[in-house]
Amino acid sequence: MVMENNEFINNIKFILDKTDNNQINSLYNDMSRYQKRIFDSWNDNIDTFIDYSFNDLLFDFDAEFVQKILELELDLYLKKNISNGKYNKRNGYTKDITITTPSKQIEINRPRLRNEKDFDSILVPKRTRIMKDISNDVLLLYSKNNSVNEIKDILSSMFGIKISTGKISELIQDISYNVSEWRNRKLTKCYFAINIDCTYISVRDNKDINSHKIPIYVVVGTNLLGTKEILGIYLGNEDENKNLIDELHNNDIAEATSYWINVFDDLKERGIEKVLYVVSDGLSGIENAIKTAFPNAFYQRCIVHIVRNLKGCTNKNNCASIIKDFKNIYTAETKELALENYNDFKDKYQNNKTIIKHVEEYIGYIMPLFNLPINIRKYIYTNNIAESVNSKIKRGFYGRGSLPNINSALNIIFLNLDDLETKWKKKKVSNWNNIFNEINTIHKDIIQKYLD
Repeated sequence: MVMENNEFINNIKFILDKTDNNQINSLYNDMSRYQKRIFDSWNDNIDTFIDYSFNDLLFDFDAEFVQKILELELDLYLKKNISNGKYNKRNGYTKDITITTPSKQIEINRPRLRNEKDFDSILVPKRTRIMKDISNDVLLLYSKNNSVNEIKDILSSMFGIKISTGKISELIQDISYNVSEWRNRKLTKCYFAINIDCTYISVRDNKDINSHKIPIYVVVGTNLLGTKEILGIYLGNEDENKNLIDELHNNDIAEATSYWINVFDDLKERGIEKVLYVVSDGLSGIENAIKTAFPNAFYQRCIVHIVRNLKGCTNKNNCASIIKDFKNIYTAETKELALENYNDFKDKYQNNKTIIKHVEEYIGYIMPLFNLPINIRKYIYTNNIAESVNSKIKRGFYGRGSLPNINSALNIIFLNLDDLETKWKKKKVSNWNNIFNEINTIHKDIIQKYLD
């Protein structure tokens, strides 16, 4: 069963939200610290889990957790039946169901009902045997200097996966070619918005056994049809022609306007002519580059990142109050109310020179938002789109350690993002009709030629 976009994680959250607090607390207390962070994030920032799948759940948690969620789901079904006057009850388990993932095999016992035909799990439907594409693992094993025959033996003995040496060789050769082709493919001429963000991966080089943090910059576009695309992946150790260079850069590269000029030149050479809105974190070099490459684009610095930065200037005693009052500025219904809340903020915290200094800097990225229609404003004021892509990239490297070279990392990134783009193509972004109506109202003369 394939669930599109965030349907899977929303189903989990629905089950947890409807479950008794005592049961949730018992479940939570049995988690590791890592699992608690994931669990908390489902409530705090679920948008970053938009592509979260059953395979991700098995990686982050264990078979026991999955089984407990299935138990909670069944309990909710029985409670609903009782309230509707229907009779049903538990009837043991279907034992030792094996589910295969790229990293391991697990066994679960599926809880059953007396009238089994009346219920099927939305998380693990009957007869489900999930096995994701094993290309990621083939590439990882190959990058660790395993021969094709060794990869075949490892997959067979550890996972029970039967695959020929010829198919393994084909996967290795095809993926590397596909990565290059994908990174240099032609793009649509006009994009409503592009989102840019950074994550880091650990890579070793031939000269140093120690790992280095390599910045990976992801550029996500939303086209005029309302679907998202990965426009580009740019590394911290490559030149403007995407050729790898020896030195592994791990800082300051994003502060250079010249770096972002090269990025935008690449996007333009691949076909982009017009960008209406650009959203990113506060990378000092990027704003000047946008003015050069796309001079008429509206640049928006991510409000969520601004709030995070502001939190760093607060203490435990005043953090909640400051962030709440600051939120009243950027969530105001009108520009006039936002200005009024801004002045109130300055009056209230006038003795806190550090906070006032930062807010006066940030306000220049907030007030222009109120010149935009509400639906466009809501779409571009955060960088959650790019952050969800980074979350997908990071999950592709969990448990892998430092890779021996950047090409291995690129292969793994490509496989994960190709899977994400496939999901994106099936559905337009949320609220697209209203967004597009606003685009067509204020940018009609600009976009018309790109719609013909």
